[in-house]
Amino acid sequence: MSFFKQKQINQIESCLALALKRGASGAAIAANYEEAYACGFAAGRLKHTGTSESLRYKIEVIRNGKRGSASGNIFSELDKMLERALLLADNGAKANFQSYPEPGKYVRLKQNSSSVSQLTREKLVQDCTTLVSGLKELDAEMDIDAGAKRSQSQSVFAHSGGFLKKYNYSQWSLGAGFSKLSGEDMLFAGRGRSWGKVNSLYDLSYLGGKLSEDYHNGRRLVEFGGGTLPVVLSPSLTMQFLSPLIGALNGRNVYKGVSPLKERLGKKVFNAALQVRDEPHIDYAPGSSSFDSVGLPTRPALLIEDGVVRMFMYDYDTAQLAGQKPSGHRSCAPYNVRLRPGKIHSREMLANCTEAVYIQSLLGFGQSNLANGDFSCNLAVAYLVRNGEIQGRIKNAMIAGNIFELFAGDLQISADLEPNSQMPHLLFPNMNIASKSR
Repeated sequence: MSFFKQKQINQIESCLALALKRGASGAAIAANYEEAYACGFAAGRLKHTGTSESLRYKIEVIRNGKRGSASGNIFSELDKMLERALLLADNGAKANFQSYPEPGKYVRLKQNSSSVSQLTREKLVQDCTTLVSGLKELDAEMDIDAGAKRSQSQSVFAHSGGFLKKYNYSQWSLGAGFSKLSGEDMLFAGRGRSWGKVNSLYDLSYLGGKLSEDYHNGRRLVEFGGGTLPVVLSPSLTMQFLSPLIGALNGRNVYKGVSPLKERLGKKVFNAALQVRDEPHIDYAPGSSSFDSVGLPTRPALLIEDGVVRMFMYDYDTAQLAGQKPSGHRSCAPYNVRLRPGKIHSREMLANCTEAVYIQSLLGFGQSNLANGDFSCNLAVAYLVRNGEIQGRIKNAMIAGNIFELFAGDLQISADLEPNSQMPHLLFPNMNIASKSR
């Protein structure tokens, strides 16, 4: 794919030069072109299928110490959008830097694979059909959805500091889910994967097998009276539970004084088993990048080591505001979060539980006061475990606690990782779960 040819590159460079002539001390342009094919099944039937293409760009300028931006999708109107951005900058937010930094040295990432373009529409529709058919064999009365997509994109990022990079990237996604309403109870589950290259992650049997497992584990309801007991979190929930910690490592939150970790740099705050790192250079991972929002090189970062807070994340603007060195993190956030695996397999983790709750998903977790770690939410999909065996699904239950206290206390991290997200299971030995049936 080559949408941005020399003509478009010349237009971008000309627009940046014009911005400086018009009084801007700095200017940047990010442009993206995408071609995609997607199909979707609803209620067990093919609902839509089709191709799409899109072009979008954003211009940001700094003039007289203030920022302005404008977006468009007609490339010939770059100069017009520039004038709009300059006008908005007159009343824009304060910029904490006046000019963009010089380019550095960058890691070469693999982000584009021809294997994605070779996913024909016939194959994607057939693969979704296979997932839907497998779920229908489990229970034809379920409401079944599925979807797949392939996309190929080309992006350009350039700024007035001399940075210009053009790169291609590809991505596929595949997933399915089901729901079944029985009186006031709803059984539901969903599984999906996404990557930049067709490899072992593109696995119908894995997705189908996990959905079948979800169905068989969840179709039987069991009585549960609540209490304080061990809780095992699925890998998808592990990432959710990490989000308050990640937010507390956000340099802008630290500067504003709203981070619970603002005074804890270099101190042991969490269980020694917890080690969190950011890996921006994983080939084909959707979150990977060799540069940040101003073109600074990215690098792997150890955020938490053996429970000790090792660093805060600063983008270029926040670093200037806070008087810190930029860490190469866009919006002061990580690219690909990874945890150090533990020493016990998740199967053994469950097998060792006399009584526990295994939670796959929650309702309302994001509505909690996550800035300080407090949460209180409903169990969406959760199972009662007795003597190492899943007994069935529980409902009408709530869980509450504080994320920072949980990670500071006793916990176990599984040795096995979910292949796509590379997240482990977590076990917290004492969590409060309330049940309406009690």
